[in-house]
Amino acid sequence: MSHYIGLDLGGTNVKCGVVDADRRVRSHLSIPTDASKGPGAVVEAMAQAALDVAKKAGIPIEKVDGIGIGAPGPLDMKRGILRAAPNLPGWKDVPIRDRITQITGRPAVLENDANAAAFGEFWAGAGKRDGVRDMIMLTLGTGVGSGLIVDGMLIHGAYDLGAEAGHMIVVPNGRACGCGQAGCLESYASATATVKRVIELLRGGEPSSLLDLFDPWEEKIEAEELRASKIIGAGKRGMKRPGLDKITAKDVFDAAKAGDALALRVVDEVATYLGIACVSLCRLFDPQMIVFAGGMILAGDFLFDRVREAFRKQTWKVVESKVEIVQAVLGNDAGFIGAAAVAWNAARTGALKG
Repeated sequence: MSHYIGLDLGGTNVKCGVVDADRRVRSHLSIPTDASKGPGAVVEAMAQAALDVAKKAGIPIEKVDGIGIGAPGPLDMKRGILRAAPNLPGWKDVPIRDRITQITGRPAVLENDANAAAFGEFWAGAGKRDGVRDMIMLTLGTGVGSGLIVDGMLIHGAYDLGAEAGHMIVVPNGRACGCGQAGCLESYASATATVKRVIELLRGGEPSSLLDLFDPWEEKIEAEELRASKIIGAGKRGMKRPGLDKITAKDVFDAAKAGDALALRVVDEVATYLGIACVSLCRLFDPQMIVFAGGMILAGDFLFDRVREAFRKQTWKVVESKVEIVQAVLGNDAGFIGAAAVAWNAARTGALKG
């Protein structure tokens, strides 16, 4: 039986697991990333985690066929280098793949973390069905991550920058995105964008039960600032309703489920943009499945029934669409399972290095 180790490098934690060729998790663990110690120390800790998780599974490291590393980009996957990482300050041109191999003695492969999670869901999760070869995954969290599998293979592009569905433009000249573009899907349908939109409407004076979550008379500001920014909740001079920045996407969905008009309006907007994205992705790639992952899927069918309806209204009518829009099933384990799956695939295709 072949075994593979998956390493999922995040800004807060590194998740690690052993997965066998039958797609079963044999052991897993999580360690703090501790990025303050610098990339060298973090990569060494990742390698040690790989050794530890193999021992935990009762498998000699020599019997591990390969190690997959899921990391934030941009990456140089051919050379196994992490070129930069926005959530890991100071990381630049880190030879993460080769260093992991040097310490563990096992061949390794580097992959974008969103791609790895998507491939994990394809290999061992929602896409684990006979006949499924084409799948897209969108991860709705702080941003909108994505991974595209076409005929069983991940799409990377000529410069390892492909499959960034979160940065498809859905509104020309729309909201500014952190990537430098304007009007990206991420700026309209991520958890962050959902909250920003709600706060924008609340500060414009619209009523909502979300205001009841906060103490309205706690923080002082100048009357001029009040008038200039139109901050709501001011019943007397120099006062504003604080705490709006504490609203979460969960708060928005809870309020929408309870019938709050403003929250429902925002949820419908989000679903509409996701529907638009799904239509565009179907026209380009004609997938069998579009899988949604990330924290926002906890809203369940309350969100996805709306996404499916938005898709149905906007997709072409030439033929009936057969694509399934479903939720991911691997949860927080998708990253390391996917990284292990990438190693499995690299071994199968002869692409493992080391």
